[in-house]
Amino acid sequence: MVYAVVTGGGTSGHVIPAIAICELLVEAGHPVSDIRYVGSRRGVEQELMRSFEVAAEYLPISGLQRSWTIRGMARNVLLPWRLLRSRILARGLLKLWSPGVVVSVGGYASEPMSRAALAAHVPLVCVSYDRIPGLATRRQAKRATISAVAFEGSSLPRSVLTGAPVREQLRGLDVSASRALSRSMLGISLDARMVVVMGGSLGSGVLNSMVADLLLEMAGTQSVVYHICGQRFARDSMPHIPAGVQYVRVGYEDRMADVYSALDVLVSRAGASSVAEIATVGVAAVLIPWPDAADGHQELNARWLTDAGAGILMDDAACVDGRAVAQVTQLLADSDRVSIMARTAYQLGAIHRSTALVKAIEGAAHATVARGTMDD
Repeated sequence: MVYAVVTGGGTSGHVIPAIAICELLVEAGHPVSDIRYVGSRRGVEQELMRSFEVAAEYLPISGLQRSWTIRGMARNVLLPWRLLRSRILARGLLKLWSPGVVVSVGGYASEPMSRAALAAHVPLVCVSYDRIPGLATRRQAKRATISAVAFEGSSLPRSVLTGAPVREQLRGLDVSASRALSRSMLGISLDARMVVVMGGSLGSGVLNSMVADLLLEMAGTQSVVYHICGQRFARDSMPHIPAGVQYVRVGYEDRMADVYSALDVLVSRAGASSVAEIATVGVAAVLIPWPDAADGHQELNARWLTDAGAGILMDDAACVDGRAVAQVTQLLADSDRVSIMARTAYQLGAIHRSTALVKAIEGAAHATVARGTMDD
């Protein structure tokens, strides 16, 4: 018997919160051997989970392909079989493990194990960290024991405000105290002004396109542009790098604690995990939501910060017409405003640094055990 199964995946936006939940459970005293993770064979989870201690299983389920390519259509033809096979495997895993609770972080990969938990009357906790929950989460929450949400006013049934799951290395991070060491680790001068541009786990062509203009605008200054471009853009041609500016480009960065500690200003998409991390560690950010996000949820995520003065909201057009570059350079010249934004973000992030989420999970598991004892 294991204590908890955490399920969901497909993208790092689901897998990283799942890892964070596993870390929270271990910190609360649950042995790592009593925790399992279930994701998809076709997502990024096997790569991200490779160095993590929690035992994991991967199901053949895949998401619906919206591409009209031959490959995309072939994968859709196989989708019903993969879904059926995944559900059968999930029921077998649930029977083998007999978990006290199943925790879903959403995404297509969460469906088989969540459905199996509901069928077996195992308590299900839906963790929702977007201001507008995804389709899988909305469906599962109808029958879940509780919905652990990151924002007040959630429409999900039986919702409990817990904050979003954030990795351990970020929850306890003091960016000011770590700044000098982090800059040394990244090869960045302590005196330079540093901008980080990142477009989410897959990268953003629009955000990447503004980097060349940003470099030119910072010419002749002691500045650094640290560009996390996304693996699919890692082989793009390099922009012109003017004198006096240091340019670092990586496809993916797993040293985010160092990156957050080292930067002055962040330019980022507004995925739920990114917004939660910005608030948890407390940094100044220019947020450019992905306009095609379902139900406009990235803009709503961003507004949680920007409406409080903890960030600046811009759009894709601003990356093209120069407004985003101008805003970044203005911020770099106004250290007082950067400090105020970072401090406000940190204050908002208190809920993410708390233990409310793990307490909600434990409460769901304990309530079911208690009812079972009384029934006996």
